[in-house]
Amino acid sequence: MYKVIFVDDEPFALEGIKLMVEWEELGFEIVQMCENGEEALACIEACKPDLVVTDIRMPVIDGLELIDRVQKAGNDPVFIILSGYNDFEYARSALRYGVKHYLLKPALDREWEAVIQFVIEELQHREQQRARHDLVTDRLVPTLLAQMLRGEISATDGNVGEILDPLAQGNQGWRYIHVEWLSGIKQELDARYFLSRKAHAIDLFGSQDGLVMESFPEIEEWAGQVYEDLHEQGIECCFSIGPRVESLRHIEDSYAGALETSVHHFFHISGGPLDYDKIHHKQISYDLHAVSIVDNIQSALEALQDKRVEDLIKQMFVILSANKTAREVVHLLVIRIVLKSAAVMRDMGIDSDALPRVRDFLRREHRSLQEVEESLQAYVQQYMSQLKQHKEKFSGHPLRVIERFIQEHYRESLTIKDIGERFFMNPVYLGQAFMKRNGVGIIEYIHDLRINAAKRMLCETDETIRLIAEQIGYVHYHHFLKEFEKRVSDKPGVFRQLSKA
Repeated sequence: MYKVIFVDDEPFALEGIKLMVEWEELGFEIVQMCENGEEALACIEACKPDLVVTDIRMPVIDGLELIDRVQKAGNDPVFIILSGYNDFEYARSALRYGVKHYLLKPALDREWEAVIQFVIEELQHREQQRARHDLVTDRLVPTLLAQMLRGEISATDGNVGEILDPLAQGNQGWRYIHVEWLSGIKQELDARYFLSRKAHAIDLFGSQDGLVMESFPEIEEWAGQVYEDLHEQGIECCFSIGPRVESLRHIEDSYAGALETSVHHFFHISGGPLDYDKIHHKQISYDLHAVSIVDNIQSALEALQDKRVEDLIKQMFVILSANKTAREVVHLLVIRIVLKSAAVMRDMGIDSDALPRVRDFLRREHRSLQEVEESLQAYVQQYMSQLKQHKEKFSGHPLRVIERFIQEHYRESLTIKDIGERFFMNPVYLGQAFMKRNGVGIIEYIHDLRINAAKRMLCETDETIRLIAEQIGYVHYHHFLKEFEKRVSDKPGVFRQLSKA
């Protein structure tokens, strides 16, 4: 049934309109009979009629003003204007509002029949247009948008632009929201989230989906409410909101911005929505600022300095967070620690596969920087526990005693011959056995200890480089420079500047 209201300031005229046409038989429901334009305006806003039959001259708000205000409010019923003979020219001015149907009072039955038939045809045509529009919106548009975002088609291909352009209404523009399902299993967003929003669900790759929505000021708050609702249901996801674009033709720009924004979730504990407009100025860094700390962590691990290891890891992640270091670089640095520690265990005869956390750590998909830090702290604690047990078990081995002696006296002038005589071992056998056990010769091992000590002193003190060289056992300054650059690939002064930067 089509909804119709009558508007006339004469009650008898309203009854006459009601009796002139078999409204129900023709498919119309009379929802209201209004005696002035002001009452009619409120009624039209409330019940959204398909047809309005109105007199032209009324107090407060006349027929033309009523049509003008209804159209400006965004409503678009069909209007039939009734006018007296003297108002005919006045009624014709309604043409500028798109009104095509008017009758002179008193209208004859056949005139009513002709006009109503035109109105029915117009309403049927509107229904067909809406049906076609809904079909395009519900089926074709999401498919086209998905193909555009996957790079399969372009807005300039065929009639893609012609299909998308009519969907724009007003100047709201459009935004793309990227959704990553962290469980790896795609979920379906409930339609109730979009009851008052124009949105197109986009099926993308793997466990990723997208939403193309008309832009509105509270879009971040809306996305936050959806995220919290899903979180309460036990569904883990990340929302990334792309920048606003004027037309669906340019939705790829919003998609690219949303993907750029999604990278920043790594630095947030929650997967709640991040808005491109608020975060795009924060650049992701690919610099290796924390490499020197990684080496210090490894040295502290081998020396079983629990507290120092914990503090150094905290320091490293403060730097990584402050610099917004890319996820790939973070994993590169952390995996370097894990793999080097596993190599130490193998060299000491410990089966690294005996530590399940090694495999778990390398396989785990860390969602945030904080997760990486917590995982690394847990790993190094177990690693040091395993290392302590092994060293206690084999602490009486002659080579272990010699290794501990070197660690305590590396600042002194040591030779393989001196060490062999001290521990009653043949220097040649000692050198070969030490190399087999530690993977490095005694002299190189001494240089490694000295250079690691130098790196710590360069970071933690303001001593001159020459004095540091003397304190760690180098008689000749140039010899120290050679060994330092050999291991660090930087001059001591450059290393100090980078570490303090």
